[in-house]
Amino acid sequence: MHYSSVLHIFSVLSDNISYYITIGGYPFLFLAVILEGLPLIGTLVPGHIAIIAGGFLAHTGIMNIWMVIIIALIAAILGDAMGFYLGRHYGISFIDKFKKYFFIKNQHIDKAQKLLTKHTGKAMILGRLSPITRAFMPFLVGTGQTGVLKFWVFNLIGAIVWVGLSVTLGYGFSYGYEAATGYFGRAVVMTVIFAGLIVWGYRFINTRFHIFRKYELFALIINIVSLIILAFMIRDAWSSTSLMANFDIYVNSFMNNQVGSTMISVAEFISFIGSVAIPVSAGLIIAGVFVFHGRWRSAVVMILSIVSAFTLFSFMKEFFDRARPENALQLLTDPSFPSGHATMAATFFFVCAYLFSRKIKFWVWRESFIVICALATIAIGVSRIVLNVHWVSDVIAGWALGIFCATASILLVRYVGELFRGEIKKGKKV
Repeated sequence: MHYSSVLHIFSVLSDNISYYITIGGYPFLFLAVILEGLPLIGTLVPGHIAIIAGGFLAHTGIMNIWMVIIIALIAAILGDAMGFYLGRHYGISFIDKFKKYFFIKNQHIDKAQKLLTKHTGKAMILGRLSPITRAFMPFLVGTGQTGVLKFWVFNLIGAIVWVGLSVTLGYGFSYGYEAATGYFGRAVVMTVIFAGLIVWGYRFINTRFHIFRKYELFALIINIVSLIILAFMIRDAWSSTSLMANFDIYVNSFMNNQVGSTMISVAEFISFIGSVAIPVSAGLIIAGVFVFHGRWRSAVVMILSIVSAFTLFSFMKEFFDRARPENALQLLTDPSFPSGHATMAATFFFVCAYLFSRKIKFWVWRESFIVICALATIAIGVSRIVLNVHWVSDVIAGWALGIFCATASILLVRYVGELFRGEIKKGKKV
């Protein structure tokens, strides 16, 4: 599909986003909330977040506050009722039979049961507020001796408290959002919110499934930092009075006046060997080698990182259509933001550092390899600045975008791989 067609589709979606949310938001809210009350599938459905988002969108005028409350209440009540009667009919053996397919741990059930033994009413109300016990509590109540009338009384009370608090939280959060966008800009604030959702998703998944390793927490932190840096580059690059815009002009002028022919020749060489085609080709070749040796996850990480980074930077170039510096030492006609060289270098070398450094046992060689990957990424980006074919913000944005794609691919492959293939056996290649 041609870029102009893609941009047309994006424009249509952007112009009608409120309409699509209004039409699809209510059914999604109902489905998410009702499914979260079921004993197994409820562990995978973020119904609580859906209610908070409904409250947020209600304050913006996209959704109706009373419709959000009514739909969420009905779904919460029905979802818990379905869980309760499933427990009545099948008993605890139902969860024991299927829990391994949903990464449900015994401690999750134990926590819900301990809360239940203290007081049924409090357990049904407080159990909704915990992401661990939310999907188990109605079912466990059904497996016990709790009467139907008692269940329905506390089901109604719990639903009212849970939905009321969630909608209020989302509605109140929108006030802070409006104030923050006025100061930081919409792109930055929305990115921070998105980053918060990524963190919540990581915690949500790891709390329930315990599939991420310790070093992948480091990948998450880098992912969030790179995403926020990218947002600031997008905002500042278009403002004629921003610190970044002034810095772009200053560095461009410095390179134009102070850099000699020797440094230019070096920059041209580094820029040539770091051209977009080389990391893309190298990444695909390495992925092919991984496939040949049966290291499928490593291959998917490399391919997904390369493809996502290439697709996003290509789209962003056409979308933002930023002009290159007029004093560029190379004649290039494509848009400037972000730098493709910097994006693909950051993606390729970050993934290489992630995949290969873990296999290097001697720590000196391992750390040296990581430093080499970092220096190569920096050198390729700086070479584009020396040649004045990119603004500094183009290169920083490219680095941030590349690292974001690499870390997102690492976390996504880990999650999907564990979800569909089970936990990795000790000693198996990844």
